[in-house]
Amino acid sequence: MEMDASVKTTTYSQSGSSIDYSSDINAISVELPEPDDYQSLNGFKYLPAWPAVNLEFSGLTFEVPDENNAPKTKKILRDIHGEFRSHELSAIMGPSGAGKTTLLNLLAGFGSFSSSGEILVNNNPRDMRIFRKMSRYIMQTDILDLQFTVSELMLLAANLKLGNELKLEQKIEVIDEILGMLRLKGAQHTKTDKISGGERKRLSIALELVNNPPILFLDEPTTGLDDLSSSQCITLLKMLASGGRTVICSIHTPSAKIFEMIDKVYVLAEGQCIYQGSGVNIVRYMNHIGLSCPLTYNPADFIIEVACHEYGNGYHNQMVEAVRNGRVFRWSPSTEDGKKTPTKSDTTSGASTFYEIDQFEEEMNPELLISKSSWWMQYKLLLVRMMIQMWRDKSHIKLKFYMNIILALIVGGLYQGVGRQASKALFNFGFMFTIVIAYLYLPMMPVLLQFPTEIKLLKREYFNQWYRLSSYYAAMLSAKLPSMFILAVIYLSIVYLMSSQPLEWFRFIMLFIIAFLTALTSDSFGLLISSRLSLVNGMFMGPVLAVPLILLSIYGIGYGKDAYISPIMRFLMSLSFLRHGMEGLVAALYDYGRGDTICEDSEMFCIPLFIRRNQCGKIPGIKVER
Repeated sequence: MEMDASVKTTTYSQSGSSIDYSSDINAISVELPEPDDYQSLNGFKYLPAWPAVNLEFSGLTFEVPDENNAPKTKKILRDIHGEFRSHELSAIMGPSGAGKTTLLNLLAGFGSFSSSGEILVNNNPRDMRIFRKMSRYIMQTDILDLQFTVSELMLLAANLKLGNELKLEQKIEVIDEILGMLRLKGAQHTKTDKISGGERKRLSIALELVNNPPILFLDEPTTGLDDLSSSQCITLLKMLASGGRTVICSIHTPSAKIFEMIDKVYVLAEGQCIYQGSGVNIVRYMNHIGLSCPLTYNPADFIIEVACHEYGNGYHNQMVEAVRNGRVFRWSPSTEDGKKTPTKSDTTSGASTFYEIDQFEEEMNPELLISKSSWWMQYKLLLVRMMIQMWRDKSHIKLKFYMNIILALIVGGLYQGVGRQASKALFNFGFMFTIVIAYLYLPMMPVLLQFPTEIKLLKREYFNQWYRLSSYYAAMLSAKLPSMFILAVIYLSIVYLMSSQPLEWFRFIMLFIIAFLTALTSDSFGLLISSRLSLVNGMFMGPVLAVPLILLSIYGIGYGKDAYISPIMRFLMSLSFLRHGMEGLVAALYDYGRGDTICEDSEMFCIPLFIRRNQCGKIPGIKVER
């Protein structure tokens, strides 16, 4: 397809300036289809085709508290305006701290931001509940499950997003089509921790293309990639945009090769819009405000340098006024009020066509917004994924297995025989306390260490509508139960027998259930802490918060029945799940008609009977052996 000559070859000669910088770098330019061919790119085989979705925002302002002056706030975005259309690859540029990621997050609805302004979707106020179902956000860091291969992750994403709408063979065909388009066929059987950085970025995009979303947000997709991988990534995004999607990304100063492929540039500086329009018009724009871009300069680098006040402080306000802080949606030399109808020559891809305008008016099919997978299906898929994760991490399984056996042998050796000796009742209480402490720290500490890394993957998948939080939590809890059950049987069997506790099945089952429930509560306690705090803070706060629970679990024990405990302390004691566990263990080992304990001949003082009070409050006879 031949592109408009006014874009490909036009030059505007001035002393020391260059207009058509793209003439030397067209080797990697992407030829886009004619309008009649757009439908073939608009959707993959078997996947639904979405109508065009355009974004417009006005008066967008965002503030954060000023750390240096608490009563005041710092403005990150200042009453900016703008528009991003379908069939275009749009890039948000600007120096560090200009507000690129903040604007992208606000447009995507990522994070709990409170801002002022209006965001329109196809000229209608944005409904976040609906918008999140049609948009996908690919974060700067490629967060992937390292235990799976590329094809396994793609199949999981297809099952979660497409449900039973397609047969397995059709899903595999869709996956092959996406992997082929993104040049990942050669790595489809490779684990994700073994693929290159460029392949990881393309895989992150591929996972979100499974249900063919109409809007893609990407936070600095070229960060960490070399020049070739960056060019391949932007080429891919341009191809996706040409298929009818709205692709918006934030990017630091791109190379001239990459900059030539971007259809629309939105430049921010100090929270304000200083340019909005086609990249090929930047040099004319800089000439318009009185600056000439040198022949050897990349226009993207030049406008960023101007935004950083490398050429003086007098140009910022002038640039903001030239585009009216973003109200001019597409600046061009002939634009006076910013409302000129875009033509094919306004962009490098010819994205703004009458075909796009026709698609813009198409209504959204409500069936496209309905989740294709049920709660039960999501639960089953996530459960299988988590079970496979645990099974493939064999070193972790072996470590937990050996640790439980060694710890059981140590505790059993320390409390050997205390369960049957009358004189060792206090030591037996210590034995029960070790069980409570073991099932406080054994489940909690791995969660504090592991979940802060998993929550990043959870945030990405949940925000991109892979599954519900309830199905994820239920699957995570269910996946832990088998290993926790087996390890609890091993540990408690060893310590129970070595400490010579009563050989009665119902007592062991009671002790096992109480210890197992304590472990589950400790696991949930660890999730509560690690989901709110960072890894370092969570590892510190977890053991610290456990200390009052431990102290409250034994507070008042040994004071005697008539000892006074204040209502406040009784209330605090009731909040400690460890105390309830301790009370349950004491009841399991000493209540329900347990037989007499044994007094050894070597003991000088021994109470062999289990002390029980009768209804009158008197103590039955006590035998004392000397």
